[in-house]
Amino acid sequence: MVATVNVNAPKPTHGAGITYERVNVNGVKTHIQESFHVRVPVAVGTSQETEADKTPLLFQPFSVKDLTLANRIIVAPMCMYSAKDGFMTDYHLAHLGSFAISGAGLILAEATAVEPRGRISPADTGIWSDDHIPAIKRVVDFVHTQGAKIGIQLAHAGRKASCKVPYDSEAYGPEEYWLDDVVAPTGGPEFQWDEKHVVPRELSIEEIQEVVRAFGDAAVRAAKAGMDTVEIHGAHGYLVHNFLSPITNKRTDKYGGSLENRARFMIEVIRAVRENFPAEKPVFLRVSASDCVEHLEGESWEIEQTVQIAKWAKDAGVDVLHVSSGGNTAQQKVSYSPGYQVHYADRIRKEVPGLAIVAVGSLTSGKQAQEVLKEEKADLIAAARSFLKHPSFALDAARELGVNVVYAPQYFAARYV
Repeated sequence: MVATVNVNAPKPTHGAGITYERVNVNGVKTHIQESFHVRVPVAVGTSQETEADKTPLLFQPFSVKDLTLANRIIVAPMCMYSAKDGFMTDYHLAHLGSFAISGAGLILAEATAVEPRGRISPADTGIWSDDHIPAIKRVVDFVHTQGAKIGIQLAHAGRKASCKVPYDSEAYGPEEYWLDDVVAPTGGPEFQWDEKHVVPRELSIEEIQEVVRAFGDAAVRAAKAGMDTVEIHGAHGYLVHNFLSPITNKRTDKYGGSLENRARFMIEVIRAVRENFPAEKPVFLRVSASDCVEHLEGESWEIEQTVQIAKWAKDAGVDVLHVSSGGNTAQQKVSYSPGYQVHYADRIRKEVPGLAIVAVGSLTSGKQAQEVLKEEKADLIAAARSFLKHPSFALDAARELGVNVVYAPQYFAARYV
């Protein structure tokens, strides 16, 4: 039944349930949510070009499984350190919602801990409890009103867990958080991230299985919150990456030694997530393609190994690989330059057919991103700092490329500035 609301009638009391009813405002029918957010009929950021061959790849839709994105621009996960006890707050609604209003095809919410000790800081978001679901769903529902898609990055910090918020000089003690229980594949002073972090202890096999189950349980919660996809965080020196790299994994059991053994934890996590997330929705995996320590002697994580585990990840249920680098050792040397990680994405895409690839890393303009796609180095592009600097990055890219795209009705006047 279609309901019509008289906008001149007395306003309902706070909390009255008017959800996605059809409303006639000045003769225009649209949808509204309880808090009166306009639900757009076509996703913001959708190309309105009538001839497909005139639409740059960056603004052509992209589908994987049942997920279709309006364009190929992804907001990469960015930790905001603004949660309380793992709960998303108004800050997350404003932060992530701004990207939906501004035309991003997919928004990946920040690294969200699958267990309390898996947080990078006390202010990280969490998904270890069903209690977290409503706050997450609130953000998801708003993003969907703009036609954008949203996923969440499932993460465990491993040895990089800290009791200090990066922008706060105050560190909290073990009696308040988990400072006495930082875990890693291999423990001891040699594996302490830095002098400001705690010496990690080695996970037992039983504890490893508990973490695997925590990832699976988190996938269930993500689905209940309405997430369109999930991304497993396997990069930047956090727990999954710790297991993969010979720098941080010195185990002698089935989770250490050979590449196959070091990848075992990652594969088990992928399977747990895949089995607990709707089959029709894709699973992303973010990886560091290299530890970026080629200048040092000894074994490290390198692109050749990443190519191999990408094949294994695909077989285990990963649909999209998000290719980053570094983060596993303070001794890394990274040459930061425009598109500095694209060559990793390019190689994996060429050697692992059938796996969608996301390129990321100093992609700061529409023309640059379009060139990456045009040269078939990636299927999608992701940006983080570019969105922090310009939340309208996607709309700016459309203007730069001369593409006429859908704007949020409230932002329509911005087309002429």
